[in-house]
Amino acid sequence: MRRRISRVAAGAAAVGVAASLAAATGSAQGGQASAARLRQGSELVSETFTGATADPRFIGYGMACLTGAPRGGTPGEGEHPLGGCRSDPEGPVPPGDAAPHGYLQLTDAHRDQTGAVLFDTPIPATDGLDVTFEQWQYGSTSQVPADGISFFLTDGTARLTQPGAFGGSLGYAQKLPDDDPGAAFVPGVNGGYLGIGLDVLGNYFGDWEHRGNGCERRSPAGTVFHVPAPGPNMVTVRGPGNGINGYCWLDATTSNKTTTGPWPSTLPGRLQSDLRDIPANATPQQAEALLEPHKRTVHVVVTPAPNPEVHVSIDFQDGEGFQPVLSFPAPEPVPDTYKFGFAASTGLFTDVHLIRRVALHSERPLGGLHLTKEFAGWGEPDKRWNVIRYRFIVRNTGDVPLNTITIHDRIAQGLNCPVTTLAPGESVTCTGRHTVTRADRERGFVENTATATGTREDDDETVTSNESSLTVPVNENGKPKPGEPGKP
Repeated sequence: MRRRISRVAAGAAAVGVAASLAAATGSAQGGQASAARLRQGSELVSETFTGATADPRFIGYGMACLTGAPRGGTPGEGEHPLGGCRSDPEGPVPPGDAAPHGYLQLTDAHRDQTGAVLFDTPIPATDGLDVTFEQWQYGSTSQVPADGISFFLTDGTARLTQPGAFGGSLGYAQKLPDDDPGAAFVPGVNGGYLGIGLDVLGNYFGDWEHRGNGCERRSPAGTVFHVPAPGPNMVTVRGPGNGINGYCWLDATTSNKTTTGPWPSTLPGRLQSDLRDIPANATPQQAEALLEPHKRTVHVVVTPAPNPEVHVSIDFQDGEGFQPVLSFPAPEPVPDTYKFGFAASTGLFTDVHLIRRVALHSERPLGGLHLTKEFAGWGEPDKRWNVIRYRFIVRNTGDVPLNTITIHDRIAQGLNCPVTTLAPGESVTCTGRHTVTRADRERGFVENTATATGTREDDDETVTSNESSLTVPVNENGKPKPGEPGKP
């Protein structure tokens, strides 16, 4: 079926304590300029990861955990809610049970560890994307620190339940481990669009292990194994991919983009800090004081579609504030919506990888009422016809309270909002359903558009949201088509 999903507007609720822009943007002139640009848009997500819990839409994967929660959690191989970290940590990690001084720990310094968080809610490409986050890579227990942290975007129509391959692929791209033809090929992240690697070790730069499999444009380092790794202390970007194909090398912070190395990094500072010790008996406040001078704050801007550009800046905590390090046109085709995630890993070489204060805004301001319509799964059949469940996220993006919040959808039934009054910045998740009809079966999909309305508390003026449309494929029996439900 051809692609029929229209641009779904983002209404992601800001859950958790609001991120401190002063902490996220530094005090120098460059940081102030970056903060001013950030505040132009509307807040979509704000999560500090300092508490014992986090926004439940952040899905943990592998060893990802919260140091703000008590230790003894059971992070493992797959998907899980974010909770406490393992009780046998390795390396100079922050103490557990540390709320409100906690961190999102993607990995400690155990070998061969992987961790990720995935945000499975779409963000609209037409409104752009502006995100800041703090990251720490430090405390290696090996001769060489590794591997790195990735921030990645996926096509918002794809289900985001697990990252891509780890090691040199940083949880975004694919890989054939050690280029061993007898090994199992590990796919990249589902529906990958853009993978920004904050690469300490440097293997994400190269196409060894079949990274970029099937790409016409290859990494300057080629497909061979390099010792040392070809792109250490570098921001490297890879593009769209799915399964074991794509994730092509796009750009990197190097002064040499020819096929003849070496490829020196142009970053004005180090991604990995020289912090080596946090005493085992340190209090959460003491650990925070030790870590604070070693953070690096990253600012990524994706300008609004249809022709977005990507700008990456980093504050290296050196008094210079945010410094632009990389700008490039976003790859084509541009998806209607994005989802995002963070990932990190260790291998034979190790590091501790932490994330804090994720603040995500639209690049341009949203209207007074914003709606996102989402596929929420399949309900119990109504007689012999299947039932599609919908989720409607309504957010007050204005500065006046709104009353009588109402969803308008031509075919959805049983529409219900648990609250009908929203203060500025608040959101509500409403629900509805649709029973698949004979006409839907013959057409092969169910497509509809919703809006939301509310009345301003100060003058009773009606406020109408953006339109948000969704297409759900069905087969001739009125059931989900094979593959991912809700994806064209």
